[in-house]
Amino acid sequence: MAWLQRKLDALPLAVWAFIGLIIALVPAAIVQVVLEREARLERTQQLGEQAMRFVRLVGQQQTSVIEAARQVMTSMAAHDAVRALRPSAECDAFLARIIAANPRYLDASVFDQAGQSVCLAHPAAEAINVADRPYFQRALAENNFQVGGYAIGRSTGQRSLHFAAPLRDDAGHALGVLQVALSIDWLVAELQAAPLPAGSSATIADRDGVILARSADPDRFVGQAMPPFAMALLRATGPGILDAPALDGIRRIAAYLPLGHEPLGLFVSVGLDASASLAADLYADRRAALMIVGSLLLTFVLAILGFHAAVERPVHRLLDTVRSWEAQDWLARVGHITGGREFHKLGEAFDTMAESVASREAARLQAQTRMQAVVAVAPQIVLTADRQGQVDWTNEYWRQITGLDMAESCGDGWLAAVHPEDREGAALAWREALASLHDGTTPPFSREMRICQAAKEEWRWFLFTGAPIRAASGEPIAWTAVGLDYHERRQAEADREESSARLRATYESAPAGLCLMDRELRFVAINDMLAETNGHPAAAHIGRTIWSMAPQLAARMAPAMQQVLETGQPVQALELSGLVQGEERFWLCSYFPVGGASGSITGVSGAIIDITTRKRIEASERMLSREVDHRAQNVLSVVRGLIRLSAAEAEDDVPALIAVLEGRIAALSRVHNVLARERWVSAEMEQIIVQELASLQGQVSLEGPSLRLTAEAAQPFAMVLHELVANSVKYGALSRPGGKLALRWRISGQEVLLDWIEQGGPEIQGVPARVGLGSLLIDANMGAQLAGRLERHWLPEGLHCVLIIGGVAFAGGVPMERAEGQAGLSGRRVLIADDQPDRSAAMAAALRQAGCELVGPAASLDAALAVLEAAGTVDAALLPATLQGVSVQLLRQALARRAVVTLHLASRGDLSIAPAPLDALPEPFTPSGLSQALTAALDRHRRQAATPAAE
Repeated sequence: MAWLQRKLDALPLAVWAFIGLIIALVPAAIVQVVLEREARLERTQQLGEQAMRFVRLVGQQQTSVIEAARQVMTSMAAHDAVRALRPSAECDAFLARIIAANPRYLDASVFDQAGQSVCLAHPAAEAINVADRPYFQRALAENNFQVGGYAIGRSTGQRSLHFAAPLRDDAGHALGVLQVALSIDWLVAELQAAPLPAGSSATIADRDGVILARSADPDRFVGQAMPPFAMALLRATGPGILDAPALDGIRRIAAYLPLGHEPLGLFVSVGLDASASLAADLYADRRAALMIVGSLLLTFVLAILGFHAAVERPVHRLLDTVRSWEAQDWLARVGHITGGREFHKLGEAFDTMAESVASREAARLQAQTRMQAVVAVAPQIVLTADRQGQVDWTNEYWRQITGLDMAESCGDGWLAAVHPEDREGAALAWREALASLHDGTTPPFSREMRICQAAKEEWRWFLFTGAPIRAASGEPIAWTAVGLDYHERRQAEADREESSARLRATYESAPAGLCLMDRELRFVAINDMLAETNGHPAAAHIGRTIWSMAPQLAARMAPAMQQVLETGQPVQALELSGLVQGEERFWLCSYFPVGGASGSITGVSGAIIDITTRKRIEASERMLSREVDHRAQNVLSVVRGLIRLSAAEAEDDVPALIAVLEGRIAALSRVHNVLARERWVSAEMEQIIVQELASLQGQVSLEGPSLRLTAEAAQPFAMVLHELVANSVKYGALSRPGGKLALRWRISGQEVLLDWIEQGGPEIQGVPARVGLGSLLIDANMGAQLAGRLERHWLPEGLHCVLIIGGVAFAGGVPMERAEGQAGLSGRRVLIADDQPDRSAAMAAALRQAGCELVGPAASLDAALAVLEAAGTVDAALLPATLQGVSVQLLRQALARRAVVTLHLASRGDLSIAPAPLDALPEPFTPSGLSQALTAALDRHRRQAATPAAE
């Protein structure tokens, strides 16, 4: 916009005068154009009304054609041979007479409900079927008269428009369909005979937009689909008028009747040639345009002649005077000037201005002389520059410091005295200050730079400030800059800033909360770590007492600080605890005296280390120890129960007692091995079965899904399985080398059914007369421990038992369905610790789909340790390298002590930081990849845990 404004300001006055004339003529031109446009619109409206009259005329003709067809079919329906609805020569002859009496029709037919021809006006033609014709289907469905569309007759082979009507019985039900075929050629001839104006065009189309007849060039368009814009008019709400090119490309004003208007079922349009009618309007428009352009040209010529005589001469006189002033000739005057009163006043104003400027210039020169005398003796560097920033004067102090004389310093020469490292920045800052004159901001120039002190050959820091020198009008006319030597002060500030920076870095990077208190226990300094513990920003602590900023801890911290102030001795390893945002936390505090210059104690320095994580790990380990003790007590209780049951069963037979007891304790030991490998969380049911039947591999077959029993259900299940195996080895199929045992288990609703099928053993004679203690032990464990029951079927070929185990016995419940590759994860307890919410949510969803029980997710190290402590035991954990910037090494150690499988979430290029024992899951993470990696890690861990036991 600024560029455009400058261009407009540069236009000659003659052009502005011409523009004014043009603007004055624009309203008249607009009025002329509007009048011409209204006349043209009125003519177009008249043509539209005329087209609507013609289209209604054509529509009435087509309505008569449709009504005639309706009457013909009414007479057909009244004939007995037609109503009989069966083929007959009489019916065919009747239809032939109708066609002969009405040459417009190519064919007349009668069809049954299946669309099969019954009677034909051309009996020599083969029987036809029209069940696929839309008009036939509508006639039957709607039970009324129908207008078809463009078609090639199947009996005549000619272009035709079909009409159909239902043949009803006395009750009004449609028994068949009557049909007559109107000749398209007859319809075209009828349309061409309509009294339409020359150059017009009438079109008739069916409900699908296919042209049935056209008065102009019918051979080209009949049977073709209308263009898209016409298709949109088929189902318009009412008749309308439009101005558009017709099918042949000629622009016409057209009126149309849509399908929903009489004649129903046909689209009718009539277009009148608009080019001839509007030719006169176009000629009038062109004539008006020529008149407007001619008047503008004439006005321009007259304006140039008048402007030259009245304006240009006095303007040249004024310009000549201004050029003299530019040459510093302030004695030049405009004097008397021609061109009218306005130019005379302008000349007088110019002369008055010249006298004022000459007076101010003399005063400026006098003030400049005085200022030069002052700055010549000032102990500061002073430079002046012109409007373009070129130095044109320096004071004596500059020459004393730099050794550069006036000639060497002018222009950009002064930069030679600037340190090479500061030179480019100083020049850039100077140019930016100069450039600001153009946008009107003109901020002061301010720059620190090193200047060479020539006498001592050393660099000293100077602070240069500069600003434009402005005229009385405020316009910048020159620049001045002053340089102040502040080398010593800057060095002192740099030393102080360096010391402060070291202190700030120590406070911010320390892995502990740090603070500095005065003798009144007000905060002098504090880092963010300790400020967050107190729940306030670090800046809010300064000048406030410990009682106002940390009231929950002040009662225990303040005495220790007072002791340091009074004794001058540090207080170390003070352990405190308190609530932070409702969570109990623990700290290890140490306080040290801060001495002043006189040796007195001026304050206290504090270091507070958060040991909450360590405390939680210790608590978790104590809980784990208690859990181990609890499980050991449970094992001893089970063993004592087994001894009592076995002793009751063996009575006085000591060898039998030993054998039974060893078998049951061995079964208990085997399931304990499985649970120990799984960290007493859950156990794979198939592993327990395989362990119990390991010595009978050739006689046993297993089949069933992967299911995990809870730790509480694993022992009872192992005991039930052991008793069944012991009975089979003694009395059943496993007592013979050729005996077979099949175990099949499946999920049924919220229960698991396990079939125990024996074959090839001694023949069973029926239900045993005596129920042993082993059977009682089985029933007791199935009911109380496994929430189920045992069904026994004493079949002659072998025992068939069905173990019905309740869903509560399975880790995570009985799964309804699992994806392939996820079966081994069902019931697993998995800890998720991740500080990326999106990734954490995606992993949680994938693990839930796999049937896992989730622990977490936790976004921080403290939260992860807390949920681990609450959960007690887990099967696996997913960990990144850090949580919110804190290493997870403590969490890994806690998990390792629990023998938990840890899967490392490795970023791209981050695999090298994962410890060797950890399995790594690289990005990008996918649900299937996560399930496969976790399953593989659990399998490896299980195999590694089983190796020592096998040895």
